[in-house]
Amino acid sequence: MESSQEIKNQVSQLMAFCLLNENSVMRRDNMDEYKQVCMRKFTDFHGKYPTLFFSIIEKPTTFPLYRLDEMLNLKAKIDNKEVGEEQASVALGQKYYDEFVKDTVSVLDKKRLE
Repeated sequence: MESSQEIKNQVSQLMAFCLLNENSVMRRDNMDEYKQVCMRKFTDFHGKYPTLFFSIIEKPTTFPLYRLDEMLNLKAKIDNKEVGEEQASVALGQKYYDEFVKDTVSVLDKKRLE
């Protein structure tokens, strides 16, 4: 498995490629051709991380890079044995629960009690 820094470097290269003017135009005008060009240029990355690859190339201007950085920083801590996988998973799960789910659950609970 690649280091967090190697993955970050590959993501930066992919994003820079996607944001080139000619590729932005191609993405707008011919998404299929654009995807093929990206897959040929970044074959290894596409093969190793297909979900991440397509998330980036389809919306490079709005891709949440801060979330990827957060996860890769956590991966680095796991790799360096600063934190265990289970502890990291629980902490990240709790963070995303608090961010995306907690308020919705509270609203639903209130409505159910009314």
